[in-house]
Amino acid sequence: MNIPVLIPAYNPDESLWNVVDGLVRLNFSDIIIVNDGSKPECDPIFERLENMEQCHIVRHAVNSGKGRALKTGLNYFYLNFPGSAGVVTADADGQHQPTDILKVAEALTENPDKLILGVRKLGRKVPFRSLFGNVLTRFVFAVVIGAKISDTQSGLRGLPRALVPNFLKVKGERYEYEINMLILTKMKSIEIVEIPIETIYIEDNISSHFNPFFDSMKIYFQLLRFAFSSMIASFFDFIVFTLTFGLTANIMISLLIGRFIVGSMLNYIINKRLVFHSKSGVLSSLLKYYLALVVMSFISYLLINIAMAELGIKVIAAKIVVETLLFGFSFLIQREFVFGSSEE
Repeated sequence: MNIPVLIPAYNPDESLWNVVDGLVRLNFSDIIIVNDGSKPECDPIFERLENMEQCHIVRHAVNSGKGRALKTGLNYFYLNFPGSAGVVTADADGQHQPTDILKVAEALTENPDKLILGVRKLGRKVPFRSLFGNVLTRFVFAVVIGAKISDTQSGLRGLPRALVPNFLKVKGERYEYEINMLILTKMKSIEIVEIPIETIYIEDNISSHFNPFFDSMKIYFQLLRFAFSSMIASFFDFIVFTLTFGLTANIMISLLIGRFIVGSMLNYIINKRLVFHSKSGVLSSLLKYYLALVVMSFISYLLINIAMAELGIKVIAAKIVVETLLFGFSFLIQREFVFGSSEE
């Protein structure tokens, strides 16, 4: 097999040796192992691996996180294996069977322009902390990013060589890096091929350094940034709306002035640059932004009037309620329609 395997390792045990030995038996010719600042007690394991002709050991002086270890290994792969179609990443704790790693490598050979993802079946045998983390991340990823992925936390992946330079630029030094890689596939419209693999958790996955709550929270930041941007724009929008309505007593005029003249450009700039990191053309995205804004303003106008007429709510309170209800809808429109296009 001419597809190298990349394994980041931090304080590994004999499981790492067993994985490598299994890969050698399956005729993998190159295995890149990144020693991510492991404790000295682990040196004998790395020394044994270093004596194997198939192994390439890369070292970090101090523990730098899984994301940094993956980047180090990807950089080593890209510089030293120019003829390979890609590289497979796997974990060092024995949760990925060598036969499953082979399946992902074969799928990568057949699909050299797609990201291959080894996905586990989540059932009753999965430890609660892992099940919770995976289900939570999968749900939030689908809502915030707009991509349905069966196993967002799987470290068994086949990465095409052509995409490695892009992955090297992805932010993240620890577990959030793997999530950010998946976000990049959405942004660049890279297809993901899911390969079913065996679900293995050793001793309830106690060796995992993944925190299912705090590491899952990493992907909430896009939604939080969007909320913050909307709050800033809504603040100025609300002030101008209130002042204009006081002068004109006209809901539509007040909405248009507050939203189109004051809040819109600030909201557009923040969302394009800081929320969605969009590389879409300014002219095209700006036109789509204002088209979406017209539609959302019209919907807001209708709902405010309905709230006032049917529920007896005063105009200012009605606006607050309606804008809150439309928040999620606005996020989805901007993510998919306004800023979801590819690079210029």
